[in-house]
Amino acid sequence: SILLSITAPYISPDKFWPIAFFGLSYPVFFLINLFFLVFWIIFKRKYAIWVLLVLVLGTNHFFKIVQSNKKVSENELQEAFKVISFNVKNFDIYNYKKHWQHNFTNRNKVLRLLEEEQPDLLCFQEYVHDKSGAFKTTDTLKKFLKAKYKHIVYTTNSRNINYFGIATYSSYPIIDTGRIEFKTISGNICIYSDIKINEDTVRVYNVHFESIRLKSEDYIFAEKVKKDLNNDSLELRKNSERILARLKRAFIIRAPQARMVAEHIKKCPYPIILCSDFNDTPVSYSYNVIASLLKDAFVESGNGIGQTYAGIFPSFRIDYIMYSKSFSSSNFETITEAMSDHYPVKCYIKLNK
Repeated sequence: SILLSITAPYISPDKFWPIAFFGLSYPVFFLINLFFLVFWIIFKRKYAIWVLLVLVLGTNHFFKIVQSNKKVSENELQEAFKVISFNVKNFDIYNYKKHWQHNFTNRNKVLRLLEEEQPDLLCFQEYVHDKSGAFKTTDTLKKFLKAKYKHIVYTTNSRNINYFGIATYSSYPIIDTGRIEFKTISGNICIYSDIKINEDTVRVYNVHFESIRLKSEDYIFAEKVKKDLNNDSLELRKNSERILARLKRAFIIRAPQARMVAEHIKKCPYPIILCSDFNDTPVSYSYNVIASLLKDAFVESGNGIGQTYAGIFPSFRIDYIMYSKSFSSSNFETITEAMSDHYPVKCYIKLNK
């Protein structure tokens, strides 16, 4: 099983979808094989070498999940700029109080964080703008962000009041923009912004790949399982099959989306920074297609266990900051404060001389 999980990033789910589930399960298979390695070392060492060989084959995947990099001092960051990528879950706009009153708790947490952090480059996925002004986001952000230049694309709207999409904010001038349209009804998209940083032009991709589109019933089921393991077997199977079907669908749709973005990156004439919610782990085809062209800021400058999904389901690293070889990164960090079902990720990036 671990051998299949190791090969998962190299096989497209739209050609053979079952392989994607093995990639998703890599951390579990790794721990199981680690247990067997210890077991065979104690009881029969000649078998241990085979388990060790398998674990070594997957070493590159392991270091996409766990990293140990030295932190850089503030003095060494003077020429770098701060980048934050954050799926804000529409600033929690639908978490109403009684009588359909807006609940601003999580929106305000996000705003306070950004006011404190003051990133030079800020990429939102699942962004929302309320045209009525009852739930202010864009208007509030422009009051305090030093990143005054913005590129926002809306893909869907509700009653021509709430507009949903993706947004890139920059403290450097945005001189050109574009988008890569995905064939999806989910509103997922990739936008890019060409930004002038001193004498250099840099292209920033902001990507939101196909979502799993879990429903309220799926979250209710997950809560129930978490609280009580003695669930009805028929109900357990029915709910599990539904969630697996959603995962399968998303795996298949994301594969061509990743290839589209990769082809666009290959033709880009500028150094690249990519911020994203891939909705996929580092041991996946979608991740591998993009990471084969760019460096991963967590791998290059992160620490600990990569974890960006903050929902009730098992936590994975699905949000990324990547960049071309023209750049280097420092002090990658996941900000583990509950404001959304994703944690924001940040790092410092500088253009190599």
